[in-house]
Amino acid sequence: MKKAFRVISIILVISIITGITAFAESGYVYDEGTLAAFAPEWEKIQADETVISITPGGEIGEMRFAWLSAENDTDVAFKISENTDMTGAKEVEVKVTDAIDSYNSNKVTVTGLEEGKTYYYSYTENGVWSEAAAFTVQPDDEFTVLFVSDAQIGRSGDETLTEVLIRDTCGWNYTVEKMLKQYPDAAFAISGGDQFQSPDSITQMKAYLSPEKLRSLPVANTIGNHDDDSTLYGDIFNNPNEVFELFASDAGTGYYYSYGDALFITINSNNTSLGDTARVLRKATKAYPDAKWRVVTMHHNPYSASLSDDDFSDERFLFSSLYDRYDIDLVLSGHDHLYSRTEVMFGGKASDGEGTVYVQSSSASGSNYDPLPEETASFIVSAFDVRVPTYTAFEFTDDAIIGTTYRTDSDEIIDTFEVEDNTTEFRLPVFSVIVSMFRTLFSMI
Repeated sequence: MKKAFRVISIILVISIITGITAFAESGYVYDEGTLAAFAPEWEKIQADETVISITPGGEIGEMRFAWLSAENDTDVAFKISENTDMTGAKEVEVKVTDAIDSYNSNKVTVTGLEEGKTYYYSYTENGVWSEAAAFTVQPDDEFTVLFVSDAQIGRSGDETLTEVLIRDTCGWNYTVEKMLKQYPDAAFAISGGDQFQSPDSITQMKAYLSPEKLRSLPVANTIGNHDDDSTLYGDIFNNPNEVFELFASDAGTGYYYSYGDALFITINSNNTSLGDTARVLRKATKAYPDAKWRVVTMHHNPYSASLSDDDFSDERFLFSSLYDRYDIDLVLSGHDHLYSRTEVMFGGKASDGEGTVYVQSSSASGSNYDPLPEETASFIVSAFDVRVPTYTAFEFTDDAIIGTTYRTDSDEIIDTFEVEDNTTEFRLPVFSVIVSMFRTLFSMI
């Protein structure tokens, strides 16, 4: 059996390498040696029936976990320890619910964690404990958050083909390795959506969660348009502070969490109900009224570099008006597969005063890229549409959020910027949302 497995792996590697030219325009930056070394891992990745995700908790001191198990596996458990050998471990309650395709979704929330400490955890599959993995609660006075988007495993070609999935997964693993080599002490990461190509693909979900370093790095994931039409997103990610939405999708709703002086709000931009989005923003800002920094993540970018000044955008018309109202400092998005950053925007136009900076991430895996239009919109300060995966590191300090964007092939910095505090003691009145919507509308006419 082992000999047969080796033969299959060798054939798979050869077929992937020989076919690499046909997919070159997707924009992978790893070499053939990296791909050849990664390809045999594919069957191990798919054989792992209980790959786990880690999500930031509602605030520092809390961490959240989720994994799937067979519906007949009634013996699920989770434990956490301060020791590598798991001595002195405490078992934590597991919340079990029905999930996609006859699976159960198992979710755990760990509280009372101490800043600066490293913890070890293990969980079960059919009563067998997993190998212990570790995470560290990073200090929250000054901290770094990594931002990526559109790993979109399966996007580069026919998603039913194993070689396509392996290429995309290899690219995603490569990006995770690169950004954590540069920022090993990042507090957590944010994904701007489209984690998978198909919303109900457990194969693609396993591929997205496959990087070993994601056993230790919490990731706050966003609902993209490719994640929206299935419960799988909600089954495998254990998001904090989910807010009721009247027009919630199958995937879930918006949510929020805090870290240090920053409030992070995640919006499901597939839901274009102003009332639902306003409810998420209102609950989040009411829960943390003194947060110095307010950061929103949404999949679709209201000020995408793919749009010209004259292009109408539903997202710009609807969402940016609410961000004006709620003093949002920074909006993180994806969807259009190219990197861009705007001027400080308010009321549909660049602002010399207060407003919001919009940052759009490129492909995190190399699976797909979009070109810039012939004429870049006037509100775009920086844009990069070279077929190279990128990521952005945000350092939260007392005075500013410092952004640094890298290309993964050369580690070259392609953009640096600072975002200043936009939170005011006096919040704009409710009718200002309507005023802002009309200002934005007229700016697009």
